[in-house]
Amino acid sequence: MRASPTYPCNCILLPLLFLFYLETGATNVHDQSCSPSDLRALYAFARSLDRGIRDWPAANSTRCCGWPGVRCALFSLSAVRVVGLDLSGKGLEGVLSPSLAGLDKLTFLNLSSNSFRGSIPPELLRLKFLEVLDLSSNHLSGELPPGMGNLSNLSRLVVSSNGFTGNIPDVFHDLRKLEVLSAKSNGFIGRLPSSLSSCSMLTVLDLFNNSLGGRIDLDFRRLDRLTTLNLGWNRLQGLIPQALSSCKALKILNLSRNNLSGQVPEKLCRLRSLSSLNLDSNSLSNLSQALGVLQGCHNLRVLGLASNFQGEEMPTTGIRGFQRLRAMSIGYCALTGRIPSWLRNCEELRVLGLPWNRLTGEIPSWFGRFDHLFLLDLANNSLYGEIPASLAELKSLTSEIPPQDGVDFSIEFPFFGWSSNQQILEPLKNQQMYKHYTDFPPAVILSYNRLNGSILKEFGNLRYLHRLDLSRNNLSGSIPEELSSMVNLERLDLSFNNLSGSIPSSLTGLSFLSFFSVAFNHMRGLIPIGGQFSTFPCSSFEGNPGLYSDSLHFCEPVKETYPKEGDVDEDKIAFMGLPFAIGMASGFVFIVYVLMCCW
Repeated sequence: MRASPTYPCNCILLPLLFLFYLETGATNVHDQSCSPSDLRALYAFARSLDRGIRDWPAANSTRCCGWPGVRCALFSLSAVRVVGLDLSGKGLEGVLSPSLAGLDKLTFLNLSSNSFRGSIPPELLRLKFLEVLDLSSNHLSGELPPGMGNLSNLSRLVVSSNGFTGNIPDVFHDLRKLEVLSAKSNGFIGRLPSSLSSCSMLTVLDLFNNSLGGRIDLDFRRLDRLTTLNLGWNRLQGLIPQALSSCKALKILNLSRNNLSGQVPEKLCRLRSLSSLNLDSNSLSNLSQALGVLQGCHNLRVLGLASNFQGEEMPTTGIRGFQRLRAMSIGYCALTGRIPSWLRNCEELRVLGLPWNRLTGEIPSWFGRFDHLFLLDLANNSLYGEIPASLAELKSLTSEIPPQDGVDFSIEFPFFGWSSNQQILEPLKNQQMYKHYTDFPPAVILSYNRLNGSILKEFGNLRYLHRLDLSRNNLSGSIPEELSSMVNLERLDLSFNNLSGSIPSSLTGLSFLSFFSVAFNHMRGLIPIGGQFSTFPCSSFEGNPGLYSDSLHFCEPVKETYPKEGDVDEDKIAFMGLPFAIGMASGFVFIVYVLMCCW
């Protein structure tokens, strides 16, 4: 019998032996001398900084592979080259030195979260092997150099949170391996680069918070791997592209705070992987059609539609609901009608915001059946009747909120905003931003309505509530002693009602209470002393002639100049189409990004 040849075994064995050599050689790479050219480049880079790099030797060291942040690899039996430089968050200051171009085998460069200034040197874009370039969270400025298009091996480009300006260069034709492009929070202007359509491997495109304009005219049929598209907070115009329906892998879509118009495309219902959608603060129309389309996105968890659909009627028929939805915002729309019954099918809701509409009718009792609801904002409507007792039975507020399941934290972008003074809505000043809806403090906000009856003593069961706002209604009766059981309460606003009686002294035991107001009621008696009450200003108690305290300056009577009993100023309604409502508001501002801040 003829012996079988041995060369196939050798073809397998030799590569394995070579890999073994590389692997064992890598264990000793720190003990070998660096390439002289790499060593010169690293020393020149260090000297260009305002201060040196901690734990890097000043001179006379040839073994750079052991320096913090430096990664090396064997390129032959004796040649050791620098292939990675990771100095993220090292407190470095200075300009980016062109000397880094001397690291001609570099594949990974991360200088993020430092204080580099100036522009990107063109020499840096000659690193033809570079796969990852991360310059985010610095003070870099100027325009992105067109030489970016030469980095044909690049898979990840991150230049977010800098001061770059000008147009994003249209040089992406040859970046066929690019998977992540993040340039958020800069000052870019102009149109979206059409060459991005050539990046068929792209999974994340994040251009949030710039000044980009024009239409969204990318060829999304060629971007079918896209999982995150974040174009929020720009000046984009026109319609939402129908072709987005080709991005079957899309999970996060943020188009908030642009100038988009028209309707939500019918084909968007094909996005079965979509989990977070933020269309806040545009000029979209036909809410009924939008909800009908989006209910086809069966995996949808977060939906932001605020500041659109101005003056339309809240649809009550033709909508099945969203069974998996966790957070929904349809506020600042001046919607008429009632709270729709289809919402009762959204039993997974954690956050629901319907503020600054013109909704009438009573608050439905079925809200109390939402086991996970921890934030309910119905402020600035025309709701009437008594507060349903079921709101005091919300399980997520009476017992500790369990860990959230199925939440995607891979993207972080400002989802909602809440002004720091809790009243004036300022989009870019003194505003606290949240990266995810689960970051919100638990709250029940029913202010600026026409609710009557008394304050539920059962509210005392809401031990995990952080904010209760019942201001500017027609509530009467006394303040229940049981509210002192809300041990996690931070804000309690009962101002501008018809409350009477005394302020319960037991409220001084609320150790986390940082804001309290019973202004403009009919309260009488001694203002409690002790606890957080010693920190509250006179304005918390003004407009109650019967209140007194030896520890506070006398509060002069103040004439009420605010809207009464839930009346809505027509001038304010006229501005609801703006990205944020202007004026007094006690609710959270719902701006779903989403989800994605992110990052």
